[in-house]
Amino acid sequence: MRKSVERRRATPPSAPRQHFWRRRIVLIISIPVLLALAAGANYYLYANEAAATKERETTHKHRIAQIDAETKQAIQKKIDDARKAEEEAKKKAAEEEAKRKAEAAAKPTGTVAAPANCGTANPGSVTVVINKKHCFSPLSWAPSDLASVNGYLLRAEAAGQMTAMMNAALAAGLGFELSSAYRSYSDQATVYSHWVRVNGSQAAADTVSARPGYSEHQTGLAADLKVGGCALECFAGSAQYTWLTQHAAEYGFIQRYPVGLTSITGYSPEAWHWRYVGVATATDMKNKGIQTLEQYFGISGGDYN
Repeated sequence: MRKSVERRRATPPSAPRQHFWRRRIVLIISIPVLLALAAGANYYLYANEAAATKERETTHKHRIAQIDAETKQAIQKKIDDARKAEEEAKKKAAEEEAKRKAEAAAKPTGTVAAPANCGTANPGSVTVVINKKHCFSPLSWAPSDLASVNGYLLRAEAAGQMTAMMNAALAAGLGFELSSAYRSYSDQATVYSHWVRVNGSQAAADTVSARPGYSEHQTGLAADLKVGGCALECFAGSAQYTWLTQHAAEYGFIQRYPVGLTSITGYSPEAWHWRYVGVATATDMKNKGIQTLEQYFGISGGDYN
């Protein structure tokens, strides 16, 4: 009887052991499942983020490409507009130049007679003296051999020498431009009327502008010069003006209205107004220290008769 009881005590019950393994099996199975779920969740999040990143990159690339295309289109439009504007400007300049040449070459309609004791016998000469006492005959005389210097007209010989002088000045780092050159009788009438209005009287205008038929610009041998936006009075203080006083005679030009000689030339000093008289005459005047054509040729000057 005792042995049966001891045998039962020595043999452990099977129920607790089964319960132990049952719990362990659930745990063993749960861990891989949880790890798999976690891995799946991470993969899902990674895949979504990768897809979103790729979509953003694609959108960004498309936007960059669009911006690049728009920029190129805008640049091309500016280039096309600039070319069109340049072509139109050239066309307009060519038309205006052709018109000026045609007007200059045409015989004046209804020639304007010169006053007595005023008309110049040789208005086509490169050394002609036109001042307040010596006018064109007829007053509406016009040259027939005009040529262009950057859109401004001068007699052919003067135009060639002006171009050479401008190139030499540019090579010396002292480039300048023209602001005015040949003006017809009718052009000068417009200019003179402007100065009469600005100065308030004909007498005041006469000190700074020539009456139509009395202007050197009508010879096609005179040009007004400038440096950038500096024209008229300020030109006298430029390095270009100093260069011209030293070298202009080499190309046949003189400063027509110098300082201190208004009583002879009839006009206030004009540092910007240069007149072509030929290399020989200009060089001889410089060598002799003679500044005006009136003094050089012994011709009367001063105010109007």
